[in-house]
Amino acid sequence: MARRRGGHDDGGAHGGSWKIALADLMTVLMVFFLVMWLLAVVDPDERQIFVNRLIGEQASEPDSMIEQTASMPGTEFNPLELKPPVTEQEIFDTLKNVNPRDINIEDNEEFTKITLRSDSFFESGRATISDKTREQLELLGESLAGRGQPMVISGYTDDLPINNFQFPSNWELSAARAATVARTFIYMGVDKRLIKIEGNADNEPVVPNDSAYSRSMNRRVIIKIDKRQITEPFAAP
Repeated sequence: MARRRGGHDDGGAHGGSWKIALADLMTVLMVFFLVMWLLAVVDPDERQIFVNRLIGEQASEPDSMIEQTASMPGTEFNPLELKPPVTEQEIFDTLKNVNPRDINIEDNEEFTKITLRSDSFFESGRATISDKTREQLELLGESLAGRGQPMVISGYTDDLPINNFQFPSNWELSAARAATVARTFIYMGVDKRLIKIEGNADNEPVVPNDSAYSRSMNRRVIIKIDKRQITEPFAAP
């Protein structure tokens, strides 16, 4: 009687099992990453409603969502509690520890304009600020909080081009510096709905960019604070 060669006959009966197991694993991983992606892109309020429905709780109504938003810090609105518009003297007092050469304050009937020299408030070619500078901006933000005054924060650079991984051009650098000031103000209680930021690159120079000193004068951030206060509640998001 002929003897069978090889020992693979028993394995042939189970040769496809590992493929089924691998397919199940890949399906589970695909579902897992799909759920993680959905959690990252779905609006938090909508996600909470979806979760509430899954666990059997009653979904929040839109009105209650607005009430929750209104109760968050920095989003309260009560015109009776608004502080009066900030004065030029209050700004001077707040920034008294800043070198007078690094700031300029203009005041008229329509707005108050604060000009900050970027070289003194920001690291060269970056939008980061030192701890000392942050402290001064936090004091200014605290002084501006609770007044209901809209403001525009505009960043400017000189005409020397910049091109790195973080800032491909002066447009991004000027906008990032304005955003840094805005975030500091919001952190100190200024309502984010009152703030608008602009990045103007090397447009609107105050002096010609014909020397190192002149270029330093053009690197600046301007905070333009409207004298008119918002006395009506903001539209619900």
